[in-house]
Amino acid sequence: NFIWISISLIGGVLVSLICLWQMDLKALIAYSSVAHMGIVLSGLMTMTYWGLNGSYTLMIAHGLCSSGLFCLANISYERMGSRSLLINKGMLNFMPSLSLWWFLLCSG
Repeated sequence: NFIWISISLIGGVLVSLICLWQMDLKALIAYSSVAHMGIVLSGLMTMTYWGLNGSYTLMIAHGLCSSGLFCLANISYERMGSRSLLINKGMLNFMPSLSLWWFLLCSG
């Protein structure tokens, strides 16, 4: 189990580093999903009460937040015409309520 925990945590950290270089919004959300699942796998491999419950909680939170983020990415794409983070900057002035949802779902 220690090997699986190590591999999943190292993989989660490496995929998180890949997230830092993403310019495409959907790719960023997808890579962050992979990083979250690495943490879930390491929690499941501990085979403890806290590890299993934490993994289940993270899976539920991940499902809600990721689906919301993909929905917001689609709304942003429809309104701005691009998925690039460089082009979509400054949305707080144009869509303040959408920016609030981005903040809430990204912090979740």
